[in-house]
Amino acid sequence: MSPASTPPVQALTRKLFWLAFWVIGFAVSMSGLLLYFKYQAVFTGLQRDRVLMVATEIDGIAEKNLSLGQDFWEIATLQDVIERRRKADQLFTGIDVAGKDGKIAYATDMAKIGSPLPPEWIEAFSRNPKLNSLSLSPEEALVVSGIRNSFGQPAGYAVIRYSRGPEREAMTAFTRKLVANCLIVFTVFGLGLFAILVWIERGFERALSTAAAALDPAATPAGTHALSGELALIQKRLDEADRGIGAIEGSLGNAR
Repeated sequence: MSPASTPPVQALTRKLFWLAFWVIGFAVSMSGLLLYFKYQAVFTGLQRDRVLMVATEIDGIAEKNLSLGQDFWEIATLQDVIERRRKADQLFTGIDVAGKDGKIAYATDMAKIGSPLPPEWIEAFSRNPKLNSLSLSPEEALVVSGIRNSFGQPAGYAVIRYSRGPEREAMTAFTRKLVANCLIVFTVFGLGLFAILVWIERGFERALSTAAAALDPAATPAGTHALSGELALIQKRLDEADRGIGAIEGSLGNAR
C-alpha cells in the first residue's frame, strides 16, 4: 500500500508510535550515557585512591627516615617495603622511589635503579605539585606522592604504576548490564507512552464526534478518518453560521 493510499487512522497511529519511539529513545540513551560515565569516574577514582594510599605510606616511611637525619639514598628499609607492597597486590606493575631530580633510588625492578624517570613525568610533577595521578595509556596509569624532608622541601617522589585491566573488565561487565536494562526500560516505557498517546487521541476523537453530532446528527462522513470528517463538519457549520450572520448584518444595513 503506497503512502498516498494509507488510511488516515493508520498514518496517525504510525506517527504516534514514532513520537513515542524517539522521545523515550532519547531519554533512555542520555540516561544510559550519564550512568556509564558516572560509573567509570567513580570506579577509576576508587582504583586511584587505593593505589595512592600505598604511595602515601611509602613516602611517609621515607619522610620519617629523612627526619631522623638519614640520607635519601641510604634508607635501608625502603627497598624491602616497596618489594613487599608490589608482591602483595598484583594490580601494581612497578614501584619507583626517586629523588627530586628524578633519579631512581629504589625500585621493584632493580635494573631501573640509578636511571631517571621519564622527563615528561618530572615536568608534569614540577608543573603541578598537587598532581597525584597520570594516565599513561589505556592499559596503565600511575599515582605519585611527593616526599618532603624535615624542612618541608621537596626531596623526591614515590611513583606506583598500576594496570587498568580490572577497570576495563569492570566497565565491560557494567556496559552489558546497562545496555540490557536500557533496552528493557525503552521497550516498557516506549510502549507505555504509545498506549497513552493513542488513548488521548481516541478521547479527543470521541469529543469531536460528540461536537459534530450536536451540530448535525445526520452527518456521518464516510471513507475518512473520524477526526478529519468531524473537523470538516464543524468547520462547515461555522462557515454557514458566519454567512448567516453576514446576511443579517446586510439586511440591517439596507433597512437603515
